[in-house]
Amino acid sequence: MIKKSASITLFLVSLILGVALSQKPFYCQAPEPEATLNTDGLTLKMVQILTRHGDRTPLYSTLKPTMNTWDCNLGWLMVSSLNNVPGAATDVDRLFRKVYMPNREYFPGNCSDGQLTSLGFQQHLQLGQSLRQLYVDKYELLPSELSVDAASTIWIRSTDVPRTIQSVQGHLTALFPPTTVASGSGIPIININTMDSYYENMTPNPTLCPELAILIANTTTTPEWEEFITNTTQLKKDVMETLGISVFPGWSSLMDLFFATQCHDFPLPEGITQDMVTQVYEAAYWQYQYQLSFPMIARLGMSTFLEEVVDNIRAFVNGTSSVKYIVFSGHDDSVGPFTNLFGLMKEWPPYASHVELELWADQKNNYFLQFKFNGQSYTLNGCEDVMCPIDSFFEVAYSILVPNYADACSNSTMAF
Repeated sequence: MIKKSASITLFLVSLILGVALSQKPFYCQAPEPEATLNTDGLTLKMVQILTRHGDRTPLYSTLKPTMNTWDCNLGWLMVSSLNNVPGAATDVDRLFRKVYMPNREYFPGNCSDGQLTSLGFQQHLQLGQSLRQLYVDKYELLPSELSVDAASTIWIRSTDVPRTIQSVQGHLTALFPPTTVASGSGIPIININTMDSYYENMTPNPTLCPELAILIANTTTTPEWEEFITNTTQLKKDVMETLGISVFPGWSSLMDLFFATQCHDFPLPEGITQDMVTQVYEAAYWQYQYQLSFPMIARLGMSTFLEEVVDNIRAFVNGTSSVKYIVFSGHDDSVGPFTNLFGLMKEWPPYASHVELELWADQKNNYFLQFKFNGQSYTLNGCEDVMCPIDSFFEVAYSILVPNYADACSNSTMAF
């Protein structure tokens, strides 16, 4: 018998993260989930969760020798299996470890760019633990252990990116802590569904929708955009001179570098001040939200993903699906554009951001939906309360969805 216990580890993770993140920028970690509001007489039936991955290394480097050294100790053990069928794994007798070679990477050290860090994995352990307290202990949506029957009622999807896959692994490890595994019984398997990036709709995808790229480009011809360029010209010059770079990487890349640095208590690049960091963030966020403020950009970017979410609810309500716990593991470009559809994006989505769409029912099988984002419940436009009657939510969702999506995505004359 092999005994595995995670409770003490998860408690320590929560304690350590609480101290470590107390003085960090908001970007470093989203608030934890909170209890649902107005649940008297209701039973939780289903939940869909959209998350951003946890803390990671930056995606941009100045390639200067003075860059901070990033050493990562979050490993990834792998095995290929010819027996790719449902059920426990009984043919695993060797594991392989993926190792990034020290000082052969984008940054000094042994980390790849955009790699999930140990802190990022711990953030999703903490998120999974908080969700377990809600959906296992408090609302009893899920059983305490992941049995074969329970596994058939959960469904997991991730973008095909290592940091999102590892993040949802942390989430599920804490949601269903490993239990005693009898020798010879095999290792339990949870499928993580992915798709080719060409078809990925968990983020706005101009490859799927060419019209989206045209509309985004058109935003750079407006008077508001020209004013933004004028207002940020001096900041752009100052930051580039301070960093010693000749090619501007974009505001979001600079924001990402500075915030990722601060999330690990590394020193900022020499000459970069906190005031510069704040101004860079404000420029990055303005650009981000400005493009999403155009309704057709916002709707085309996330319409098919929202449609999947709505279809999942309808399938459960109609009794054609028994799946009651669905997780989508994505990026800031998943959480931000999705919450923006409902007018809820007020800042750049922090690491480990999370959205919960909870489906509740009363004793007469009247269904309600509560929309929760980073620890808060929201009353959506078109709903009279945080506990929104499901037909009202469907009306809200269908007002956002783009009809004849394929035609709309090939319409080069579409207005904003």
